[in-house]
Amino acid sequence: MRKVGQFEQEKLALRFWEYLKNHEIDSSLEEDDGLNAWTVWVADEDKIDFAIEKQSQFSKNPEDPIFLSSSPTQSTQQNPISKKSRFKELNFRDRWKTMRHGPGPVTLSLIITSVGVFLLSAFGKNTQAVGKLFMSETMGGQLSEVLSGEIWRLITPIFLHFGFWHILMNMFWLHDLGNQIEAKKGCKFFVTFVAILAIFSNFSQFIISGPNFGGMSGVVFGLFGYVWIKSKLDPGDGFQLDPTIAMFIFGFFLVCFTGIFGSVANWAHAGGLVVGLGWGYGSAYRWNRGKM
Repeated sequence: MRKVGQFEQEKLALRFWEYLKNHEIDSSLEEDDGLNAWTVWVADEDKIDFAIEKQSQFSKNPEDPIFLSSSPTQSTQQNPISKKSRFKELNFRDRWKTMRHGPGPVTLSLIITSVGVFLLSAFGKNTQAVGKLFMSETMGGQLSEVLSGEIWRLITPIFLHFGFWHILMNMFWLHDLGNQIEAKKGCKFFVTFVAILAIFSNFSQFIISGPNFGGMSGVVFGLFGYVWIKSKLDPGDGFQLDPTIAMFIFGFFLVCFTGIFGSVANWAHAGGLVVGLGWGYGSAYRWNRGKM
C-alpha cells in the first residue's frame, strides 16, 4: 500500500481517485481530519509507478480532459449521497495488523522443502544423501560442479540444516519475516529476493570457509535487514519489526562471531544482512526521493 497523492480539495481527490478506478487500479481515498486533506493510496505495487506519473500530471493540470472524463462531480450532484459513502476510508494501521499471518505460497514452499531435506538427511546426520545440495562435494573444490552446469548448488545450501534447533529457529524467522515481505511485495519479488540472498550469502561463506556449510540463516538475516530498514526509513510500506526483536537479532549476529555457538556460517549471515540492508535502503530511497 503506497501513498501516491494528497489533496487539499475533496473534489480534486475524488476526481483523481475515480481516474485510477477507471483504469482498474486498486486504490483507496482516506480523509485526514487533522490535516484537512484527502490522501489517495494504491495497493497494487505493479501499478504504483503509473499512478505516481499520473498524479504528477494531474497536479500540473487537473482540468486535463483525460481526468475530467473521470470526474464524479455530475453524478454526485444528480444523486446526492453522504460524504462518507463517496469514498472508502481505511485505517491503514489496523489493516496492516490484520493482514494474513499464515505463510504465503513461496514462504510455505521454502519451509516444506527445508523440512523435507532435513528428514531426508536423517536430521542433518547423513550428508551423503543430500550431497547434491552442497556448493561442492569436494572440500578443496573451486565450484567445479557449478562450472560444469550444476548451477542449482549456488542456492540449494539454504535447504541444509544440521540440528533440530538450527532448522527450528530458521523456519520460525523465515515464516515471520518472509510472510511480511511476500504479503506486501508479492510472490515474484519474494522469489527473486530470496534467490539473490541465497546466492550472495552462500558465495560469501564459500569464499571464506569452503563448501561444508548450509542453512537458511543467510537468507533470514537478509530478510531481517530488509524489513528493519524499511520499517525505519519507509514506514508507508507497512513493514513492522519490534525494536527489542531487532536488537536481539543484531546481538545474535555479533555474538555468533565469538564462537560461543560453535561452528556457525557467520559470513553467510553477513552476506545476507548486507544485501538485505542495501536493498531495503535502496527501496526506501526510491520512494522517499521519488526516483529509482
